[in-house]
Amino acid sequence: MKRNKKKLGVRLTVIAGLVLVAAFTLLLHVWEGKTEPLFDDNASTTFYAKTYVGTVPRLDAERYFSPETYDCTKFRFDFSQCDWNTAGIYRIPVLYEGEKTNCVVQIEVRALWQGGLEVIQEAGKNAGGTEGK
Repeated sequence: MKRNKKKLGVRLTVIAGLVLVAAFTLLLHVWEGKTEPLFDDNASTTFYAKTYVGTVPRLDAERYFSPETYDCTKFRFDFSQCDWNTAGIYRIPVLYEGEKTNCVVQIEVRALWQGGLEVIQEAGKNAGGTEGK
């Protein structure tokens, strides 16, 4: 009888040890899987903005990113591939501390004739361009 109790105690200890090892391994994989959302290669984020030919939009990081989470002064937008004098759709990479993120701003550069008279009036009011999410 004592022998059976002893075997049962050893079995429970081994099972408890295996459960702890499995739980630790699972936690380790969960922690390893957590990456910085801005640099996660498995996800991408696209923000949207509009402007008119000849007008460079003002993109403010505070509009797209939480100042509580990120230092918005460290964001930069790479406008190098944009031609503000040609209507079209451009994808602007977002950089954080000089490193490319998984975020882009898709900017539609519109010709003034695309929206009629109200677009021309709006373009005059918003010399800095218009933004939208």
